[in-house]
Amino acid sequence: MRCRSWSVFALSAVVCSSLPAQQVAPSDPPPPPPPQITDKMRANAEALAPLVKSDLARRFLAATRELQEPAPRTLYRNREKGIALSKRAFDALPDGEKASLTPREYPPQFYYETGYGSPLVYVRLLDLAAPYMGEVERPKLLDFGFGSIGQLHLLAHCGFDAHGVDVEPVFSALYSEPGDTGRIGAGSAQVHIGQWPADAALADAIGGGYSLITSKNTLKKGYIHPSPPAGQTVDPKKLVHLGVSDEAYIARVRDALRPGGVFILYNICPPQAPPDKEYIPWADGLSPFPREMLEKAGFEVLAFDAVDQDWVIECFEKLGYTEGKSREELAKEYFCWFTIARKKE
Repeated sequence: MRCRSWSVFALSAVVCSSLPAQQVAPSDPPPPPPPQITDKMRANAEALAPLVKSDLARRFLAATRELQEPAPRTLYRNREKGIALSKRAFDALPDGEKASLTPREYPPQFYYETGYGSPLVYVRLLDLAAPYMGEVERPKLLDFGFGSIGQLHLLAHCGFDAHGVDVEPVFSALYSEPGDTGRIGAGSAQVHIGQWPADAALADAIGGGYSLITSKNTLKKGYIHPSPPAGQTVDPKKLVHLGVSDEAYIARVRDALRPGGVFILYNICPPQAPPDKEYIPWADGLSPFPREMLEKAGFEVLAFDAVDQDWVIECFEKLGYTEGKSREELAKEYFCWFTIARKKE
């Protein structure tokens, strides 16, 4: 006889109490739920707090308390054709068009970290830019190659109208549910998918009036102007293609900024491969745009290819990325440069 759940508690108690003790022993407790990505981000924000100096950076970290835990999401992909669809968009397709798409589930962690790690590293760009940014009641920010919606949500909670642009089609599907974009906290978050500024319609949609334009780990010299050893070529799929000349790109950045607005490049890199190994484009994190080009376009260059290795190493230690390695070992694994330019008034 097996004990069942009855609508009358008393009857259930009588039936259960008549069974042998070994049959009514409680089962093992259910496993604890997996840790939430938002809890992890809040803990990481506390760990990083001693590394920041500006009020903006502190507010960015504190905004982790406002983040919502996302649900797992299923997307449908055709990598060869560069197609990624949400479940809602997939369900709306004719049956004959569904066969070429493969479902893949993305856990909550992917929503905020994707494949690039914690968006909290972005706090360093804010800390570096903050001393040069003027006071604006509702500042606008554009993140070129945003890679994750995490920093955009945090910025929105800080009162920014935060925009991100990227060429990755997965992001248009991943961030397509209600609450992903639009009004968030005191600000807003928007994602744009396509090649900016080469796509004129996209450039119009993104517009201007930005207080800050950022790029982390995207505008690298190795991605834009690779310099492999003699005899080597670089797969174009591993590069960043602006779609316009360097001069045209910088002119668009300038035009999108308000007077006094700040443009910052921040690039974290691994060591470059030796000459007899395959060249690593993302290991060259120097500015792809010469200082003279920035100045000619109307920028005041505040820092150019400045080294920030020590901060990155300390940050990665606090995020648990370093596996207990010594500082000497880490100094051979992580490199970092940043450039800051301000549009002249």
